[in-house]
Amino acid sequence: MKKPMVLLLMLFAAAAQAFEVIDPADVAPGSKGICITEMDGGEMVEIPLTVIGTVGPWTPEGEIVLVRLEDERFQETGIIAGMSGSPVYVDGRLLGALAFGWSFSKEPIGGVTPFTRMETLADERGFQAGAGPGRPSLTEMMEAGRENRLGGVLADWLLPEGSSELHQLPLAVTSSGGWNPAGADWLSESWRRLGWISVPGGSFEDAGRGGLEPGDMVAGVLADGDAVLAAGGTVTEVRGDEVWAFGHPFLGGGGFRLPMARARVVTVLPSQVSSFKFFSVGETVGSFFSDRSRGIWGRLGEAAPMVPVTVRIDDRKFEFRSIRHPNLTPFIVAYLAQSSQAARGRLFGEQTIAVRIELSYSGHEPVVYEDVLASGEAPAQAAAIAAGLLAYLESSAFSVPDLEAIAIDLKTEELLRGAELVDVIPQHQTVSPGETVQVRLRFRAYRGEEFILERAIRVPPGIPDGRLDLVVADGASWSLYDLGMRPFMPGSFADELELVDTLLPSTSMVMVFERQQDGVALTGGSVTMPASMVVQLHGALGPGLTTTSYAVVARVEETMEMPVSGAERIELKVLSEGRTDRAEVP
Repeated sequence: MKKPMVLLLMLFAAAAQAFEVIDPADVAPGSKGICITEMDGGEMVEIPLTVIGTVGPWTPEGEIVLVRLEDERFQETGIIAGMSGSPVYVDGRLLGALAFGWSFSKEPIGGVTPFTRMETLADERGFQAGAGPGRPSLTEMMEAGRENRLGGVLADWLLPEGSSELHQLPLAVTSSGGWNPAGADWLSESWRRLGWISVPGGSFEDAGRGGLEPGDMVAGVLADGDAVLAAGGTVTEVRGDEVWAFGHPFLGGGGFRLPMARARVVTVLPSQVSSFKFFSVGETVGSFFSDRSRGIWGRLGEAAPMVPVTVRIDDRKFEFRSIRHPNLTPFIVAYLAQSSQAARGRLFGEQTIAVRIELSYSGHEPVVYEDVLASGEAPAQAAAIAAGLLAYLESSAFSVPDLEAIAIDLKTEELLRGAELVDVIPQHQTVSPGETVQVRLRFRAYRGEEFILERAIRVPPGIPDGRLDLVVADGASWSLYDLGMRPFMPGSFADELELVDTLLPSTSMVMVFERQQDGVALTGGSVTMPASMVVQLHGALGPGLTTTSYAVVARVEETMEMPVSGAERIELKVLSEGRTDRAEVP
């Protein structure tokens, strides 16, 4: 790798002692300096520059120094995505990191984050999962999933529109399924909001190379294994085992753990919109700990924990590892599921996918969610469901234990299988306590014939006279309805896991008897009680008390051979035994 002699002498001196830092207030407009960055083929280059002046701060401590690169090659490229963090020196002293560029600029003018601000990044506080603001309820997520808009809900919740445009990051993607977040518009939108520019990536081995140096390309690894996702930038400063880079936030996630890996520039792609570096990812050399507004900071030799992620598509198994971050991991897992499907099948067209998602948390039994999706958008739906369940649990308001493993199992058929519930016909409209009621269920298969199932459900003995509702629904519809009518109020993370475990797939058919009965929703479930007691509780606890109006008194559940959809409620009447005025349904 070629380096100018001046640069070699500078780096040799830096090995003994860090560069002196210059304050932006001491730099006059017109001052000359250099920027050091890695370019095509890993060549380290010195770029002459002129200081234009300091602008800001538009936020506290948010000033940047404007510089013009005095090198003809940048007339064509402008400031290149991937240069973020490239050290800028004036009078032999470190001014800061070249961190900002502007699309469609006619001149190579960039913004430098002062290193006087970056020095404060040193922060070894680890990642702490916490409740995300505006966390949707599980019911809201389920409803969005049924309407195929869950991905958009997740993007709006976890990645609200921000200001990523000034710090775009090239994201090297190595995957057998391709390198674009294709097949799901919400994944593409999440990439845009994060400021990620997906570029084809690769890997390299460079065992003989020494430690990281200012100007070197460096990568923050989001996932590795059978696919690699890594965000690229440049090292600004190295002091002992400490490394500063980027000069702007990776995500602004505060304290977190992100593997730090070597990277090498393959080439630069000029673009009128945003030029960027193609780069490959090498060995992991440490961890980034701090991701804040002025850049990222980490230590060499420190390992970052990763979560094993397994995706099985029919007879093929893919294995990955992902970082753990409440805002990022759901999208990373969705991408891994999507790219695995692309590698083994197709991402659009009518198909049926049996989904099984298993999340393992330390100290708890694995939580399992199963469903069967039948639509032209089933692959994207499967990826969104995996992301949604993970985001919901990782953003719990309760203490979240270690996430030990994520397993996604998808069984695919390149045809659409399903049936719609058309009619529910009970044997009688009037029933007696203790009676077994025969119910005729009529279904219409997708592109097939109608078929009828006969099922039975027993009226509970001793039930009082009055109204009794027969409700028949597919499992997914029933779960959505049941949580709405009888809210489950978690009191611990274990309760959150139990809530997910109660979700039924669309291949389940549920038949219940419901009767009007007052109750209240308490931690861990709902309890029925006399109306007078509910009124008393309202008076004592105020409007925050959640009440219920219907109770399930009998339930039958059955697994169907295909996913079904539909729900119906039939009003029946209970008369005590010995009564004969019953209406027979033909």
